[in-house]
Amino acid sequence: MAKHGRSWLPLLVGLLGVTTAACAPSRSPDHLVVGTKGAISSLDPAKAYQTRALQLIRALGDPLYALSDTGELVPRLAAAPPQVSDDGLRVTVTLRDGVRFHDGSPLDAEAMAFSLQRFRDGGGSLSYLLDDVASITVVGPLELELELKEPYAPFRNLLGFAGLTPVPASAYVPCPDGAAENEATDGLCLPADGFVGTGPYRLVSRRADGTQHRLERFDNYWDDPARSARIDLVSLENSTALFGALKTGEVDVLLSSSLEAEHQLELEKEAAAGRLATASSPPQTIEVLALATDRPPLEQVAVRQALARALPRSLLSERASQGLNTPLRSLIPDLFAAAEPTWPELDLDEARHLLTTAGYCQGNPLEVDFTYRSNVPTDGLLALTWQEFLAEHLGDCLTLQVDGLESTTVYDQLATGAFAMVMYDWAPDFLDPENYLRPMIGCDVHEDNVCKEGDAVYGGVFWFDEAAAQLLEDQQNQPPNQRQATLVALQERIAAGVPYIPVWQGRNRAWSQSSVTGLGYDGSGWLRLDALGR
Repeated sequence: MAKHGRSWLPLLVGLLGVTTAACAPSRSPDHLVVGTKGAISSLDPAKAYQTRALQLIRALGDPLYALSDTGELVPRLAAAPPQVSDDGLRVTVTLRDGVRFHDGSPLDAEAMAFSLQRFRDGGGSLSYLLDDVASITVVGPLELELELKEPYAPFRNLLGFAGLTPVPASAYVPCPDGAAENEATDGLCLPADGFVGTGPYRLVSRRADGTQHRLERFDNYWDDPARSARIDLVSLENSTALFGALKTGEVDVLLSSSLEAEHQLELEKEAAAGRLATASSPPQTIEVLALATDRPPLEQVAVRQALARALPRSLLSERASQGLNTPLRSLIPDLFAAAEPTWPELDLDEARHLLTTAGYCQGNPLEVDFTYRSNVPTDGLLALTWQEFLAEHLGDCLTLQVDGLESTTVYDQLATGAFAMVMYDWAPDFLDPENYLRPMIGCDVHEDNVCKEGDAVYGGVFWFDEAAAQLLEDQQNQPPNQRQATLVALQERIAAGVPYIPVWQGRNRAWSQSSVTGLGYDGSGWLRLDALGR
């Protein structure tokens, strides 16, 4: 550890202006240093796509809405929930009165419309999220009307996406010649240090390479003021550097969704012993087994159902992830009420019965090729643990032939039908139940029950079910309670067909020195930087 840990120290010393003489540098009580992985290239909400950039934007600005801890929509810059017309095509948003940007200008409907239009038309990598918005109209000083091309149930939750944070038009300048942002239709660029938001912190300085951002409390914030007067967000290169910086006290808070598993486990042990504090976000990532339903032997529903009943989730969670990832029997994470456990629990007797019915067992075991991502340590541990478990408990009926491939290769080959059964994870751009279902089973062209074009092909399952497709469409313009029931019914249908087997759900995590209080995430999965204090 020490051998590799030296590389981060000179960089961090330069960033924070501290010496190496003290293990834990002295800072004023209202000054915190937050460490994260990787530089931040852009803070333009219309361009930002990295989680770390959106996390910073979330501290510098506000969304229209946020999710509560139970997945309910909560107004932020909006004064009330969005009003949706009966046909689902018109969404009216009323803004909160009295909100000011960091430059003192008022937030009004014109400023919000500018930001939404820029996000949709500015050429950013996530601009497709607003592709279904046909028009954005200012209908009053604090009122907007958004017209959709077709009903879209997740749109309410999309309005809470951090990338839709408003920045006034006055903050933008003409793009310099040759700038990548010239792809934007309006020819405007946000200067690297020019973010102007409505959030609890304002940006006061930034290193040119994007490795340090200094934030100061915005005294005219419309909501509860930030607890700390100053936060320095510093970016380090790798997991070892982040781990070492927290252990030595060079950073007060460690925020990184990409910290290596062994470092996460060590920090969790430190937190359990009271030497650190820890917090986790609502579950956002799901990990699944994708089964190729269009070819032998997995074209048989009974075989797929047997595999679902032969998966020891609790054992795999404990041995492969040390409990960091929690078992999941739904394609929707536990944040949402529609996350009913519709997939079966471990049932070896029923798995044996199904395999026997399908012609296996009694000297004729089913062999299934199982591919995992070799660069994800928990995947390899899961594959080997499951292989050993089946050999011990179901070896005369079912055996796994495991093989690891680098994740880039796995994702590149999913749609080619290269894998009989493969493991990967999924997290959507914004949190909504549909965004865990449509990307799994959506299908544009099918022949009988085989998908030929669409999301089910990209997911490597090639599965189509008429009833499931209808339920997916039925929920588009339903009231919340009815929509929830439809989403549960949809999952029941998918669970019966078993194109996927959910394995576990993952969360982002943060750790801090024990002197730091207020460590926690909001329902949308962002660390509450404004709640941090000492």
